[in-house]
Amino acid sequence: MSNDEVLFSESLLEDEEQADEEADEAGKYLDPDEKLLAIIEGNVDGESSLNRLALTDRRIIFYPRSEGLLAAFKKTSVLSFDYGQVGTVQGRKGALMGEINLSTKDRIIRFKNMIKDDVDQIAGMISRMKDKVKTQEILAPSRESALDQLKKLAELRQLGAISEAEFQEKRKKLLEAI
Repeated sequence: MSNDEVLFSESLLEDEEQADEEADEAGKYLDPDEKLLAIIEGNVDGESSLNRLALTDRRIIFYPRSEGLLAAFKKTSVLSFDYGQVGTVQGRKGALMGEINLSTKDRIIRFKNMIKDDVDQIAGMISRMKDKVKTQEILAPSRESALDQLKKLAELRQLGAISEAEFQEKRKKLLEAI
């Protein structure tokens, strides 16, 4: 994966090598075919070890950055949420820092102490990915129901309940709906 495609928080990048290190670290938490979209530095409220937020094409991941000698002794934990689990996304900016608040069915996650310039961009990315998932969920059942209706039409034709002409007419309409 090219780091040019990944959005990095300015606070993470001292040089190109740093971008590679951050992408490699985030990669430890990704599925093999998952695409990394962004990495932001901050802190999950109440979880001081969770100081990275990664956005992928499927989910939001909060994870610790393991650096230095003491990293091996830290208890590492990871929070991960599919975009479909996200209820609301709210960005807030203070004078110097910002935060993003996410709600799920089970909890509210505050990712704070992030660079305020990243707030709008990351909140927007999360909202767009959440909307994309909702659109896919809405379209999938309608396609499935149209396919189910086609099967039922074929059965009705086979039973002789509708003629071949009626079948072809209704089939054409259902295929247009898909």
